[in-house]
Amino acid sequence: MKQVLFFFFLLSFTSGQVSSQSFTVDDLLTLSTLNAKNIDHFMNKNGFSTKNKIPYNDFISTSFIEKGKKNKKDTVTIRSIDFYKKEDIKYFILYTTSVNEYIEGKKSILKSGFTYDHKIDINKASSILFQQKNITIEAISGTENEIPLYTFLLKKKELPLPATIQHAEDLLNFDSHEYLVGFFGAANVKKDYYFFSEKELKKCSVLFGNTSRQAVFIWDDEDNYSQLSYVLISNIIHTLNAKKFDGFIGINEWNLINGVYPGMGLKELLKINSVDFEIYGNHSELALMVKPGGNGKIDFKKTAITLSCNNCNNEKIFNTSILRAMELVDENMPVYIYNILIFPEHK
Repeated sequence: MKQVLFFFFLLSFTSGQVSSQSFTVDDLLTLSTLNAKNIDHFMNKNGFSTKNKIPYNDFISTSFIEKGKKNKKDTVTIRSIDFYKKEDIKYFILYTTSVNEYIEGKKSILKSGFTYDHKIDINKASSILFQQKNITIEAISGTENEIPLYTFLLKKKELPLPATIQHAEDLLNFDSHEYLVGFFGAANVKKDYYFFSEKELKKCSVLFGNTSRQAVFIWDDEDNYSQLSYVLISNIIHTLNAKKFDGFIGINEWNLINGVYPGMGLKELLKINSVDFEIYGNHSELALMVKPGGNGKIDFKKTAITLSCNNCNNEKIFNTSILRAMELVDENMPVYIYNILIFPEHK
């Protein structure tokens, strides 16, 4: 991404255009609310003209430069703005050589209610990610070829239509806590801690916690609650807040597209997969987890399933490294799906 940003900036910088008119982060936020057909008019009104439209991979970028004439005595800030859309994300990029505009821009973002990782020193960090619902703004400071370069990269991701969020896999569309808030509302999405073990906790986001539609989102970037690692679907979730809950939840309503759901019996799972599959036994660190792979209808690599068994603690059949689903079904073992982990395509 950095190479793309610098590529666009150089095209604008080499034009030699300068102007005393500014373009603020607030203007950038306004720009993100406009339809594509109104962007040119808005930019022209704010003292910018379209330089060109540049094909770049699978998108077209429009670059805007400030109007004005070259003046060798003029040391006014150089600015440029780029816009492009790729898939369901719009990108708006403001470049400036003014450190004051960069400082004021960050202040403006905070006033607008954006969140960020408070462990970061906002005055010293070279890159800061600000988030608010379906908008992120990355503020980047640095130099390129000894030229001071301050960048505000605004990304606006379209919210999905409610009708498209029906199955557990649809939750993979949400790649940050703030994006979840933008769609489901702040009252339905809470930050929490997930217990991987008694001593190991990981930051997470919980959707509809302590209800039959609960889901846990585990993030690769815990500091910013973003970059989805996987979504966990279960009737019982091991989070800090869930431990304080003593009510009844019932069967989780997030079914997979193939009909698999938490609480489903092993016999039905076997029927959906259409062929036998392997399960780790008690001699494995992954006890009662379905072994990834297989040649059935369920991809157990993209969909990780952990099983449980009612009152089976002393059953010798589980005292092995690997056992087969058909073997447990034949023995009428009361095995069922305990939780389901679904992973994004890039995992």
